[in-house]
Amino acid sequence: MGRVVSFVSRSEVRSHVLVDISKAPRTPSELASLEGKHVSHVSRALSELRAEGLVESLPSKSRERYYRATDRGYLILATFTQLPR
Repeated sequence: MGRVVSFVSRSEVRSHVLVDISKAPRTPSELASLEGKHVSHVSRALSELRAEGLVESLPSKSRERYYRATDRGYLILATFTQLPR
């Protein structure tokens, strides 16, 4: 688990995206707007977080894809937010 916490904490975009989608499911465009980042940076972070099993996409009939944190994502987030800064 320590490796994954380190993986998330090494990137401002990954850590902020995980925090944002832990509050509510969001699209990459919404996340980019919230973070003031280009959507390609957010999409890359989402792909990396998804590969680690920390986020998942929700089924959708629209073109927009919503992402949310998985149980593992919430666990990592809880560990990450308790670390001294």
